Amino acid sequence: MSGKDSPPLENRPESPALTDDAMSDAGRPPARWRSRLLAGTCTVGAHLLVFTALFWPHHAPPLPPQPAPLMLSLVETPTPAPPAPPDPELLKPETVVQPALPHMTVRTVAIATTQVPDNSDLLSPSQIAGAASADGEGAGGGGGGCDTARRVQQALQRDPLVRTAVEDAHRQGKSVMLWNGDWVRTGGQDGKGLSAVREAIMWELAFSPKACRNRPVHGLVLLSLADGSTRFAVGAGDWRWSDLLGVR
Repeated sequence: MSGKDSPPLENRPESPALTDDAMSDAGRPPARWRSRLLAGTCTVGAHLLVFTALFWPHHAPPLPPQPAPLMLSLVETPTPAPPAPPDPELLKPETVVQPALPHMTVRTVAIATTQVPDNSDLLSPSQIAGAASADGEGAGGGGGGCDTARRVQQALQRDPLVRTAVEDAHRQGKSVMLWNGDWVRTGGQDGKGLSAVREAIMWELAFSPKACRNRPVHGLVLLSLADGSTRFAVGAGDWRWSDLLGVR
């Protein structure tokens, strides 16, 4: 429509007047609409945060180093051949070599001992002083043709075995108790009394008259050898020459 056909200004209908309240409402949305917009914005933000947390890439911790793979190879083991018969030379018994034992040297300590000689058969000076001599009077066995002490003394002086026995017993020049009721062991001799001296006395008494052998004698009687310093004593208290033979 052209301007010519339009009604004049004065003839146009007037527009409704806008009040102050209407202007104020037209400039901002209503309060309900604002609340809905705010709620929707919060909901969308929350969903965005959840999706971001779920799909955000996470770095996994590094895996521990794996051991190197083992290479295994299968080898076919051949069947062993049966053993051969033993060599006859090997079946011979071997010579057993005995191990040499260690040589141990044991040192022995030699202890020097001084052997004290046994002089229990030797007479003391008091015994010698109280003894009778075969050469003197009162020697016993004298009288009536019996001089047994002198005959025994002479038998000892002429017997060479007696002298050898005295030397072996180291009794030269000493006064030895030979019999005091029993034969006395002399020094280190094995038997009682010097065997050669004892046998010479017993041999002489065996051939003496029985009456002379049985005559009583008192005290000690000294029998001297040819050197005059070696003497043998026989007797003890009251006795007889036959006592030396072991008979009465």
